[in-house]
Amino acid sequence: MKFCVWNFIGLINPVKTKMKTTLILLVALTAFSLTTRAQKFDVPMNYVLQTDADFAMYEPQVITTADWLQQTGWKDKRDKRRVARLFILAWVQGAHNVSITINKAVNDLSDQNPELLFTYTSQYAKFAIQHKTDFDKNTANLVALRAMIAKYNIEESHKKDDDVEKLIEINKEGNLASWITTDFK
Repeated sequence: MKFCVWNFIGLINPVKTKMKTTLILLVALTAFSLTTRAQKFDVPMNYVLQTDADFAMYEPQVITTADWLQQTGWKDKRDKRRVARLFILAWVQGAHNVSITINKAVNDLSDQNPELLFTYTSQYAKFAIQHKTDFDKNTANLVALRAMIAKYNIEESHKKDDDVEKLIEINKEGNLASWITTDFK
């Protein structure tokens, strides 16, 4: 075994260095795969939504589009976001098996940040698609509202909104589900 000054003073430990290198490579590969996955998302184009079968055929794309909109910043890929929102809107407006009501509360929560309306709509639709047999309107609202809160919190460019801030507090206190049954109108 050769004597190395760096090993002697503890600056280089071959075992720790190998572990650090492995960890760095693992983190880099994960970040790369997530970035690649986000970049590979294609917004449905030239879709035909006329029959129930058409709407059913596009359900997987509604789910992936809802996820992509949730993960993509409001200032990122603006043209692609616009097309994605139009797809969600077209699907929701024509789907017979999913009914989303945009009430006063949703309008108030999205008046300062209109993008939150699409967060609500897309996440509600996603929940409805994924829970056909056990669908519950209050749970769908809960999921969609929590998605709005999450998007508001991570979106750096959001405008401060007292209604959303109040909803965040209600959620932190664990009262969002009861708020939906009593005040979500």
